[in-house]
Amino acid sequence: MHPIVKKGDVSIRYLKDGDENYLLKWLTDPAVLTYYEGKDRPYTYEKVLEDFFLDDDETRCLVLFKNTPIGYIQFYLMVEVEGIALPTSTYGMDQFIGETSYWNQGIGKNLVQSVGYYIETTLKGSMIVMDPQKWNERAIRCYEHAGFTKVGVLPNHEYHEGKWNDCFLMVNDFATYRIQPLSCMYEKQVTKFFTESWGSSVMVISTGTYKLHELEGFAACSSTGKIIGAVTFKRHDRVIEIISLDSVLENQGIGSRLMMMVELIAVEYQYPLIRVITTNDNMSALNFYQRKGYRIKEVIPGAVDQARQAKPEIPLIGEQNIPIHDELILYKKLSTY
Repeated sequence: MHPIVKKGDVSIRYLKDGDENYLLKWLTDPAVLTYYEGKDRPYTYEKVLEDFFLDDDETRCLVLFKNTPIGYIQFYLMVEVEGIALPTSTYGMDQFIGETSYWNQGIGKNLVQSVGYYIETTLKGSMIVMDPQKWNERAIRCYEHAGFTKVGVLPNHEYHEGKWNDCFLMVNDFATYRIQPLSCMYEKQVTKFFTESWGSSVMVISTGTYKLHELEGFAACSSTGKIIGAVTFKRHDRVIEIISLDSVLENQGIGSRLMMMVELIAVEYQYPLIRVITTNDNMSALNFYQRKGYRIKEVIPGAVDQARQAKPEIPLIGEQNIPIHDELILYKKLSTY
């Protein structure tokens, strides 16, 4: 069977009949189970067949070093994690080196990098996410060396050896821009962006008047450092309210990545709800938010008319020549906190 990925001495191929014996050997080894499933959950032959030989959309492969089977890797499309909506064409990936004599030789880094390149170039993936448990320093170092970055924490995300453990959400993002906190940007640059987007850096909506450049948020920055998108938000008791969301470039996943970062904060700090307000004309925003799992909960008639009294530059006519009068409030529940 030809490998689907090969880099140097490391290659991967699809699982085939007989590979269950390798998996059974590795998944009954306490050293491997310490990092993969837990020493209290050794596999049986039947469980290996049940978990690894499925007819579904996951790609499951054996890892080989100089044609010797040494481990396992799987990758798959993901839509969300803990309710956090992920950008289109995001892949998840899990792997382990089952032959412990091959540990600490840089093979894991080589494996993750080569499969990541395959996902980016052949499968046209936009991002890869992984969720190692916070205590698993070996895996975290390997992923960081392979190009992954920790972007947040998923509390009580994985059950391991009798308890729920926090995990890091780590990403390898193939976008040509980067996401960073607004607090890392120059205030003058941020203010200029919001002024160009909204007429000023002041946002007037039914929940209050906000100076966007003073709020928490994230910016999408091009390779030259130019802001090409931004999201701002405010924490109200047990709710995170998105105040603004902008993207200069359409269909580049900017809005999705910015929203992902806000939703990750909601999960990490255990805010059960995210609220966002848009206007009655903004069909593109309504489509976007509803695809991300937000539901319309309330309409405030005349809210924009009232806001216009405080901020006259708010336009009278919006998308598709629709008069702008009302606010629509959408909510998303991310967890059961």
